Amino acid sequence: MSKKFYLFVAILVLFVSCNSKKTNENTQNESQAQSELMQSYNKADSLYHQNIIDNALFEDFIKRSIDFAGNYPDAEMAPDMLWKAGVGCMILAKKASWEEFPDQEYIDKYAQLGLDLFTNIQGTYPDFKDVKMCYINRAIIYDDILHKYLDAEYEYRDFLHKYPDDSLCDNIREYLPYLGKSEEEIYAHIENHQKEK
Repeated sequence: MSKKFYLFVAILVLFVSCNSKKTNENTQNESQAQSELMQSYNKADSLYHQNIIDNALFEDFIKRSIDFAGNYPDAEMAPDMLWKAGVGCMILAKKASWEEFPDQEYIDKYAQLGLDLFTNIQGTYPDFKDVKMCYINRAIIYDDILHKYLDAEYEYRDFLHKYPDDSLCDNIREYLPYLGKSEEEIYAHIENHQKEK
């Protein structure tokens, strides 16, 4: 009986030792991935704040964010990095739409990826601090990038329904009548409204 006991203890010690080694390795890998992800974000963000949008840097950051959240979904920074990646997608899609000859496939790719990321954040990280802004960002993508105004209105109204006391609700309610209208139509509406007063 004592031989079996010692064998059991030896196996247990070996198992714990291997698991501990594996946990240390996973922690080191996660730390390395976090460091690389933050470096990628800082490069893209730094240039962005200088009014330079480097597609390759943003694309790299977006890919790293998605990979990081896939590999370490419980990491504290995962939802924030996915959020920033979603915003990065919006930036890339909007920039592409400003080009003299816009690449609609590129615009659609990053607009859809942004929509997917914001949806994923809401489903996977419902307690994330900016989760409610996912509705707004999806609405902006539909409105300002894809020009799908019914989808944008749905997102805005969904936000109003879920967060009726939020400080953005008044602004959204004021904006909805102008959704999808050209500048000329908006100015005409404002002028008519002022004449009625």
